[in-house]
Amino acid sequence: MFSCKIVSCDSDNISIAVEHNKPLIIGRGPLTKIKDPRLSRNHIEVVADCEKGLLKVTFVGANACKVGNSTLKAKNETVKVKHGDVIELLENQYPFRVEFSPAINQQVKSEASSSSPEEMVGKQTTLNNFLTKRKSTSTDDSVDPSLAKKQKIENTWEEVDGGKLIVFTTEGVQHKSKIAAFDLDGTIITTQSGKVFPTNSQDWKLNFSQIPGKLKQLLEDGFKIVIITNQAGLSNGKLKPQDFRQKLSDIRSKLGVPIQVFISSGSGIYRKPAMGMWNHLTEHANGSVPVDVGSSFYCGDAAGREAKWAPGKKKDHSSVDRLLATNVGLKFYTPEEFFLGHRSVPHKQPDFEPRNLDAAIPLLEPSDSSLSQDKQEVVVLVGFPGSGKSHFAKHHALQSGYDVINRDSLGSWQKCVTVLERSLDSGKSVLIDNTNPDTESRSRFVRLASARGLPCRCFVMNTSMTHALHNNKFRELTDASHAPVSRMIFNVYKSKFQEPSLEEGFTQIVRVNFRPAFRSVEDERLYKMYLLED
Repeated sequence: MFSCKIVSCDSDNISIAVEHNKPLIIGRGPLTKIKDPRLSRNHIEVVADCEKGLLKVTFVGANACKVGNSTLKAKNETVKVKHGDVIELLENQYPFRVEFSPAINQQVKSEASSSSPEEMVGKQTTLNNFLTKRKSTSTDDSVDPSLAKKQKIENTWEEVDGGKLIVFTTEGVQHKSKIAAFDLDGTIITTQSGKVFPTNSQDWKLNFSQIPGKLKQLLEDGFKIVIITNQAGLSNGKLKPQDFRQKLSDIRSKLGVPIQVFISSGSGIYRKPAMGMWNHLTEHANGSVPVDVGSSFYCGDAAGREAKWAPGKKKDHSSVDRLLATNVGLKFYTPEEFFLGHRSVPHKQPDFEPRNLDAAIPLLEPSDSSLSQDKQEVVVLVGFPGSGKSHFAKHHALQSGYDVINRDSLGSWQKCVTVLERSLDSGKSVLIDNTNPDTESRSRFVRLASARGLPCRCFVMNTSMTHALHNNKFRELTDASHAPVSRMIFNVYKSKFQEPSLEEGFTQIVRVNFRPAFRSVEDERLYKMYLLED
């Protein structure tokens, strides 16, 4: 049996235990220490399933809250979240992180479905039972390429990695070395209603009348038609699996060509711009036919185009499609370029370029700064979550004999101060491994050093917010034990940040450059890819 608690992301000593299968009401009051009248006393009800590592959250208040990626406005609206997800009791305010001890990552065996789309309509099903068992008819990886191209494939649905990836292969697909890959929403289809997001599973139409003809020509030219799409709604409850399955079947009929569809149902390595879906295609879903990247391409609308790239057009919602193509090394087109023959337009470049990271950069600036001092001192780190503070503390401060004090481990700044006093009393030098964004958060440590007549240096991590977000995403993808940090926490740090100065009482301010260390060649290759969506 696992334990569950929700922990405040921005307040000290607020941790609320949630017992197994016992409903708990959370809102304004002593439990959360929140006095904001906009927050109902009975705001949300939570029920923990400590066997499965899931927390059911039901909205019962007045003003909307945000749970994971879902905004809850209607009374009795319910979603389920897991370890690391964030609950904002009011949108963009009062964040609490869900914690199961230990964290649980559920795995579900891959299955294929035998039910027809029509049989699935109306059935109550979840993502994990989306597919019922059937004998797979897709081409095995051991099949000779010359035979794989000719082998007939029937409609199959496959669930990979516990449903994190779903693969739909329609009848008639032939595995080819040339791949014509497309995004789905905003590329192959758009909404019939004209709204940004579909109102229901029937709210769609082909984006351009030219699409079926173009795809048929690609088929004649020896391409395999593939769709690669992010569909997080499948895992957060906004999109019913059976409805989406029917929708894809209808889209295939409208296109009139065989297609293979790769669907990322949530976050992680399969979500664009990460290469998980493409890698599964090339390694497991192309019948052992090697993919010719140079002759293949990817087309999508999330291309980083700025507002007014065409008359009346808004900026693209992200750059994930262009970045996926860049990660893979594919030629990239927007839908307007490929289907309508439009010229390319300028687009936004990523704020952080992971491929240009300089591993030989001096660790410290000024470069003659010392990592450690012979005499006792206090060092205060300053930096975003994911900026490299803990890596620096582990590989430099600890090895130099410093005590390292970390608020994430101790739980509050008050405990950090207590441990700091104890370490200083024992004659040890100390490094404070906290974010410390503002003068107030740093002053408590500066005052303690000053009272003992000790020097206090400030080490500022020379890592931008976008770089830190990239590091955070990399940790999510490579370390299952790492609890995700929401973008909101980065925004809070940015809003609180005050540039450290000598006037605060520091004897020196040193900037620390980010120099990564990788456990493997594969980790380094992943790190140097675009991992953020914008």
